[in-house]
Amino acid sequence: MGIVIPNILYDDRQFDDFPLLTEEMKKQGIRDYNICTPIMDNNVVKSINISQKKIVRDAKERGDKECIIFEQDIMFTADDAWEQFLKYKPEFFDIYLGGSYLKDMDVKYISPVTKVNSYIGHHCIIISERYYDKFLETNETEHIDSAQSGRGEFYLCYPMVALQRVGWSANNKVICDYNTGCGITEKDIYIG
Repeated sequence: MGIVIPNILYDDRQFDDFPLLTEEMKKQGIRDYNICTPIMDNNVVKSINISQKKIVRDAKERGDKECIIFEQDIMFTADDAWEQFLKYKPEFFDIYLGGSYLKDMDVKYISPVTKVNSYIGHHCIIISERYYDKFLETNETEHIDSAQSGRGEFYLCYPMVALQRVGWSANNKVICDYNTGCGITEKDIYIG
């Protein structure tokens, strides 16, 4: 097994995203990454679900200990955000998240890592090999992120190091800004 590099789910119909995406990778010093074309289905939720599961299935078949997934609208919050994310990666986890749009009022968010039962967002995640099979069992009609709720050991890098850039949402079929209106405040975001 070689070095695990990020797999970026990229729909080239949103071609304006590509220069922004490559600039994000360059700013973070991420030189190697795989661009993964989504599996298209008439149902967007299913498309995202089966596309991410294909990335995980491929990692499992290669024998990768971890699988990194980014979505094309990833936006790191500081120039050293990727470094920060890797620095605090827990030794034991099922999914480690760079950001989430679910603010659970019952969770005490503490730096540098907070355990969460639920989350929303796969724009920056690392999945441990011990969770591959459970991830792959997810019903293909469900949102792949929220469907994991309560199924594993999930940890959020906190403050969060990755958000989603404002832009076209395949899920909502409109321009979306997931960074406002979800209870996320400035103190929740890593600024370096």
